[in-house]
Amino acid sequence: NYIKVFNEPSIGRGYLNTIFYTFIGTVIGLILQLSAGYAFSRRDMRFRGFLTWVYVLTMFVSGGFIPTYLVIKNLNMLNTIWSMIIPGCMSVYNIIIIRTFMSSTVAWELQEAAMLDGCGDIRMFFRIVLPLSAPVIGVMALYGIVGYWNSYFNALVYVTNSDLHPLQMIMKKILVNND
Repeated sequence: NYIKVFNEPSIGRGYLNTIFYTFIGTVIGLILQLSAGYAFSRRDMRFRGFLTWVYVLTMFVSGGFIPTYLVIKNLNMLNTIWSMIIPGCMSVYNIIIIRTFMSSTVAWELQEAAMLDGCGDIRMFFRIVLPLSAPVIGVMALYGIVGYWNSYFNALVYVTNSDLHPLQMIMKKILVNND
């Protein structure tokens, strides 16, 4: 079986695609989720309670498979790398974990002191909050890496071009062909 797998010409391309999707998706996901988590951790954010409720509502009531497919199709993302990356970028669950970590670990008094010294929100995020949030960044990066590396369903549904298939689709093709 190993000989059959390594003789498959598309196995290298599948590895490269999977590594690309994993790296880019994890980086974009971390940027978006850390930004949202920081915003929700701020006590002075307007409509914080309402927006948190709206985000959490999407965890319980999702659109479902067909509306998600129609959105991807209408955005012309079928058979593109973005159909593998964009749908997995935001996770409300991860945002809540980040928000909780930042609220409980980064002292509000530290943020107030930085504001008194003239530090703005963006500078405070990059200079104070992110360095103190290294543990949660590591955990979220690991979640993203594992999620994108094991991403099989998006490729099955959104990508028909075999040049864009990740390793999981190549392995499925080998398994089906050898059965």
